Amino acid sequence: MPPSPRARRALALALALAVVAGGVLPAAAQPRGEPVKIGWISELSGTWAFFGATCFDAAKIAEEEINARGGVLGRPIAVLPQDNRTDPAQAVAAARVLDSQDKVLTLSGPTSSDTALAVYGYAEQNKVPFVVPVAAFPRLTRPGTQWTFRVEPDAVGWGYAIVKFVEKQKPGGTLGLIYSDYALQRAITAGIKHQAERSKIQVVSDIVFPQGATDATVQAAQLKTRNPDYVVVIGGGAFDVTITNQLLDVGFRPAQFIHPFGTVKQILGWGARSVGSYYGTFFDHSLANLNDYARGLIEKFKARKGYIPAYIENFCYSTVYLIKEAVEKAGSTDRTKFRDALRAIDTKEITTGIPIVFDKNGARKEYMYFMQIQEVGKDTYRSREAFYIEWDPEVIPVYQLAP
Repeated sequence: MPPSPRARRALALALALAVVAGGVLPAAAQPRGEPVKIGWISELSGTWAFFGATCFDAAKIAEEEINARGGVLGRPIAVLPQDNRTDPAQAVAAARVLDSQDKVLTLSGPTSSDTALAVYGYAEQNKVPFVVPVAAFPRLTRPGTQWTFRVEPDAVGWGYAIVKFVEKQKPGGTLGLIYSDYALQRAITAGIKHQAERSKIQVVSDIVFPQGATDATVQAAQLKTRNPDYVVVIGGGAFDVTITNQLLDVGFRPAQFIHPFGTVKQILGWGARSVGSYYGTFFDHSLANLNDYARGLIEKFKARKGYIPAYIENFCYSTVYLIKEAVEKAGSTDRTKFRDALRAIDTKEITTGIPIVFDKNGARKEYMYFMQIQEVGKDTYRSREAFYIEWDPEVIPVYQLAP
């Protein structure tokens, strides 16, 4: 006797669930009710759109995955975007809209330290949780901070890590600095100058460009006359690629370059000429410690955007999962309980297993990889790990160096 229509439907459902186990959940398990809202204030236009737009794309992947697995506390999670236009005043206006009109649980999203600092002021004054995925200026977690948590290691510490790397590579070596005048770059170079003196590394050149600069031809030639062992290159947005290529034009070797950070678009922009150069990062598709979440992020992001994600995309993706975990630990969407859950959290980054623990000011225990570029293709690249370091947030006086 053939199975009844009802039995056939039940069998089909069972087979479908078996096929998509770990993927789409049955309808009864789908999240329902009012979303848990994350106000995502990012640089979707302006100078820092280089970073902000790709950050938001990664956050949306996390949102989709979380909702496909049942959401948080049975409710959907929603990442609500606002473009801050790489403008601190616009960032504050966006925070106000998300707080007062959208009633978000928490703010997040900035990749520029300048816009993040503006949101920080609003969040601290109005007691709104603020989870900063990428912006790394130390003042975001200065002493007395109550409502802000910084996922990315602080930028002054990056400078510390760069000098420790140079100290390992060439004790007593020399450094040239060439960078744009943004809060992030100022913090990194402050850390470099502080630690260089203590590590007996000499800074022989310190070249700063105003925001919006587009050409470094003259300055590249000037830097070449100082003949540093290594050059730390930190241009703002796409200008970083311009500086790099103009330094190559005047005869610097790729192996002399240290970039404090390397997004995929930057690395592809540096191009095959930069094979052999170094960059700092916190996540890279070439690392050996990536888990299934990391591999899934890489696969989905590349399918969606046409290029592989790097540390910015990872931090933005992982931040959404971190917010989810804190909501679950809080057991509610009460802002104070959520803030307290973040203060107490002792977890691991969803993609790498690297610990996430915040100190009393909301700063994370810090770490950094330095990768050396091995190959650059049209839409991908390959690197090798050259150095890894961990340090406590206040191993150097970060809040005095970047007040």
